[in-house]
Amino acid sequence: MKRTIIFAFAAALLGAGACNEQGLPTYGDGRYVYFTESSDQIVRFSFRTTPGQDERTIRLGVETVSRTPEQTMGYRLEIDPSKTTAPAEAYELDPNPVIEAGSFTGETYVKIHKTAVMDEKEVDIAVRIVEGGDYLPGPTTNCLRIIRVSNLIAQPDWWNQEFADAFLGTYSDKKYEEFIKATGVSDLSEMDNSEIMALCREFVYYLREQRDQGNEILDEDGSSMLDGININA
Repeated sequence: MKRTIIFAFAAALLGAGACNEQGLPTYGDGRYVYFTESSDQIVRFSFRTTPGQDERTIRLGVETVSRTPEQTMGYRLEIDPSKTTAPAEAYELDPNPVIEAGSFTGETYVKIHKTAVMDEKEVDIAVRIVEGGDYLPGPTTNCLRIIRVSNLIAQPDWWNQEFADAFLGTYSDKKYEEFIKATGVSDLSEMDNSEIMALCREFVYYLREQRDQGNEILDEDGSSMLDGININA
């Protein structure tokens, strides 16, 4: 579905030009760049899922509509202050975002630094593609990305009811923290079932080892964490 939307954007841009916040001007044969994910797709990250790390690099994919670029060309990024709640010391933008010669896709990044405010709440970093480089910004629906970051634990999207029924049971913050501690992994969203099963078994073995050593790990309701797990391991 995402690819279909992007191709539709490409056709619209080539036929009628890019749009911006002020209207729908026509740019003719200009070159356009936009994020591969739409502006409503928020990137969420918590430093609690990477114990001991105070810095994280978030990578954002971009695509272009243009003739085949014969040389490496750049585009401009800015922080949107109206949508950003993180302090300035919490982020660094890619200082030189480019599309390599001969390519229609690329990647930029935002370097995130843990700050004290993240211990209390989630904060947003809003990154916008703007005019001023070799590329013009593409559709406004794909020219902004929001990174929402904290140092709080929260239920990830992949720990849904289907995952709970098949693997680790009902979500709790404590169970998620113990899973990260046991496996060193916090994100299963891009893994297949065999990889997920291996990590869940590793978690079960960890819980059993702790119990055998006299350190039964309890869930937030006081029950054994092992009792709420559904896989056979």
